[in-house]
Amino acid sequence: MQSLSIKEAQSLATIASRLDRRPRANRDPSAQKARLLEIIHHLGCVQLDTISVVSRSHETVLWSRLGAYDPALLGSLHFPDALLTEYWAHAAAIIPIETFPFYRAEMDAYRKKYERHAWVEGNGEVIEGVLDLIRENGAMASRHFERPPGPRPQAWEWYGGKPARQALDHLWSCGDIMVTRRESGFQRVYDLTERIIPEALLSGRPTAEERQRFFTRGALRALGVATSRWVADYFRDWARPYSTAKASALGLAVLEQEGLAIPISVEGLSEPVWLDPALLPRLADLRAGRGRPTLTTLLSPFDNLIWHRGRMNDLWDFHYRIEVYTPAPKRVYGYYTMPILHRGR
Repeated sequence: MQSLSIKEAQSLATIASRLDRRPRANRDPSAQKARLLEIIHHLGCVQLDTISVVSRSHETVLWSRLGAYDPALLGSLHFPDALLTEYWAHAAAIIPIETFPFYRAEMDAYRKKYERHAWVEGNGEVIEGVLDLIRENGAMASRHFERPPGPRPQAWEWYGGKPARQALDHLWSCGDIMVTRRESGFQRVYDLTERIIPEALLSGRPTAEERQRFFTRGALRALGVATSRWVADYFRDWARPYSTAKASALGLAVLEQEGLAIPISVEGLSEPVWLDPALLPRLADLRAGRGRPTLTTLLSPFDNLIWHRGRMNDLWDFHYRIEVYTPAPKRVYGYYTMPILHRGR
């Protein structure tokens, strides 16, 4: 069995996340779009978040890997190119549109879970009305729907006192509508799923085994060096992973038999670890004194590299928490802090 030092594991994880070095600057829009798309494909998804202190989280995640780019080009990959959309991939996240079929089971599960929910049963007319208006008028956003008369909503109310906004979120989670683009800063614009997703993808229904393989292989590719716990946690909705550590371990064992995952040991880690075989040439370079990560960059608190806090502790001995939701007197660093990645550390 191959054995890695902790520094080698850190370097390979950094390389796998595309944070070892940036490509040469290229102002050509086509080249920038190709790079943006390739990064999103490689990572599998890029998390979205409403907090915008330095910039939107997804913009920072991509900037950390690519350097300066035109955010409008990212928007154009959504619309009119229709190469990206959004779903619960790691909380709400940008996903390549061709991965849509692998989330159909989650959409079905959401519908089944909430079809008897009190809000859904009590607002059936609102939900159907919103869907009918989108069907008749085309793509629409929350701002196109009026808030019902009555007291103004409290600041803490998630949907701003607007049932139509909650209906949009429900229909999106069920897969009846999808996000076609973002407008007016960060507002989702929705359209019927069949108008956004190509028919060949719309009719796709991967088996449970195919979905497990997709999530397992995608997570290992993005993480590079991973335990089954880390792999299981990579793709998830807002509350739970789409896999378990046990199922991910079985999935990794299947990939191992096919030569798509290599069992390794890592200095300081007691549990089984796997390596993406695509990193073997980079491991050889590292051991020959070449190809070490050279990039120093800020990371979004929601960067793929640091999603799993246990992984950060185990691989980097780095203890990090975002203190946005921590009461001010208990904060150590402040409301919003960004980790610094320096040459793989």
